[in-house]
Amino acid sequence: MMLSRRDFLKLSISGLMASSVPGLDAQIAASDKPVPTIWKGSDRHRYFALTYDDCYLLQRLHDLEYLLDEFPGFKITLFPVGVAILNLHRQDSGIWNRLVENGHELGYHSWDHSGLHVVSPENAIADFDRWMEALIGVLGYQPRVHFSRPPYGVLSPSFDAIARARGQVVTMWSTGWGGDLPVGLKAAQDSKAGEIVLMHIRTQDVLTCREAYPWMRDNDWRSVTLTELYDDLLREQFQSEGCDVGQGLSLTRTCLDELGVN
Repeated sequence: MMLSRRDFLKLSISGLMASSVPGLDAQIAASDKPVPTIWKGSDRHRYFALTYDDCYLLQRLHDLEYLLDEFPGFKITLFPVGVAILNLHRQDSGIWNRLVENGHELGYHSWDHSGLHVVSPENAIADFDRWMEALIGVLGYQPRVHFSRPPYGVLSPSFDAIARARGQVVTMWSTGWGGDLPVGLKAAQDSKAGEIVLMHIRTQDVLTCREAYPWMRDNDWRSVTLTELYDDLLREQFQSEGCDVGQGLSLTRTCLDELGVN
């Protein structure tokens, strides 16, 4: 079920409050408020949201960074685990700041890729907070983080609790460009408008990007952050006459009037 911007902001504010009010995390986690979940964006825009999980390998991330320098209009979203945030920072203290300063986005993907579906909601929220503390430590400030992807793509009540308590949009994917180069490149060329693309910071996926980025440019495709894709989707759906009328997997379908959206 989608949320209005008003409710989305309430979730975000509640997340900030929960960090300082004892017991409030548990109350928010137990709420029946719908959790915003996105699988795909609008098909009206000729772009993809390229997303990269885990981010363990600094050299491969450097390779991607250099490739992005050749395509300054392309923006991506990275979902690093917490241990990778710290390990890569020790090897290259500027890596995360450079990526953010160049317009790319960071999202939560757990501390160490453990399955959050087997822990309590309270421990899942604590995992998010540990990850955020690491990110703040390497950046030197608290960034805007609104998108979270569950390890192994496992949706669970504990991950929902993170979304509610910390104002997150649960982020899945509609296609992947992983695997050997011919497989990844064919997946890229078969992708449709608004796809959320799953990849990882590893050799095969970076090799695919070296081929796919020029193909995208030559065929008038763009790569955008999840924020741009999500904002476009919300604007489009809020302009409908009461209901989500055909974006398929974009968000869980609901009538907007149930949320009081005019």
